[in-house]
Amino acid sequence: MTTKLTMSSLYAKLSKLGFNQDYVRNNGLPSWWNDELNDKPIAVLEGAGYIADNLNLDLKSLLEEEKIRFNPLPVTKFKQHNSKNNDYPYVGQALVSRVAELIACSTEVNFTSLPTNVKEIRAEILTNNTTVNLISQLKYCWSKGIIVGCFNNFPQKIKKFAGLIQWQFDSPIIILSSNHKHSARFAFDLAHELGHLALGHLKEGIWVDEKIEFGCNDDDECQANKFATHLLLGDCDDCLGNKKIKDADHLCNYVVNTIIPQYPGVEAEAVILNYGWHNKDYFPLSMKALNKLDCPINGREIINEYLAEKLDWDKFNDESYEYLEKVLGV
Repeated sequence: MTTKLTMSSLYAKLSKLGFNQDYVRNNGLPSWWNDELNDKPIAVLEGAGYIADNLNLDLKSLLEEEKIRFNPLPVTKFKQHNSKNNDYPYVGQALVSRVAELIACSTEVNFTSLPTNVKEIRAEILTNNTTVNLISQLKYCWSKGIIVGCFNNFPQKIKKFAGLIQWQFDSPIIILSSNHKHSARFAFDLAHELGHLALGHLKEGIWVDEKIEFGCNDDDECQANKFATHLLLGDCDDCLGNKKIKDADHLCNYVVNTIIPQYPGVEAEAVILNYGWHNKDYFPLSMKALNKLDCPINGREIINEYLAEKLDWDKFNDESYEYLEKVLGV
């Protein structure tokens, strides 16, 4: 830059991408950064390096009098929920892609190709687990060399998305990004992304799912949904049909006492969620039923704690260690 390099000038450039000052301070800069350094060019230059590294920015574009831009990303297939919406999640993808890179650099896995038949995968998972849920899926993914993480640390006003698959070093990384409350919903999202991999929808580059919802018009998304449904429920898809349920307690009791005994390899929360998807008017009731059932609501923590145990944290420098620890919440 021809003008004096200050942190305020960097904040001004970063704001054009949707990064406000608090976000940059908390996520771009290391915790030891002191505001007394904001007007010291040499210190700000060092700080710019940390910001660019964490937020996946082209450092030269951050420092020079040119339009700020992200580092180049692999070829991306973006599955949009609404074809009329042309807003693309550039910022969100760049942030998640950087986290995927960091994770890949500190994890040793050997990817094994997946069966295309979901029945085979379900049977393999049930060999060592009583049901197919979030935890048993995580075990399966990692056993096949598929890295799984969760990232939802986005700037407040930028466009977000539900999930991303990124190939890195010949292995796929799945990052889930929805702000779900219940682990059952993360279980479906993970099964959906696993379906994309098993069905060969992505063999290189990046895949971004804007939303993961039961009703869709896209062939790939419908196939992934069908895969996820069978993986979690086996032959129990829509097993309640359009049965009218009067309240959340009734739904819980009916599923637990009537349905599950008939389908012992299925989670009650998966059945309840499936009922809400097939009967849209009852979806809010399904969410209440999940609360009544006392279902796990720490899906993000489950995913990232599992991930944290697999990472070789010694491979990170102090700043990357701190950043990843913060955004993963571990």
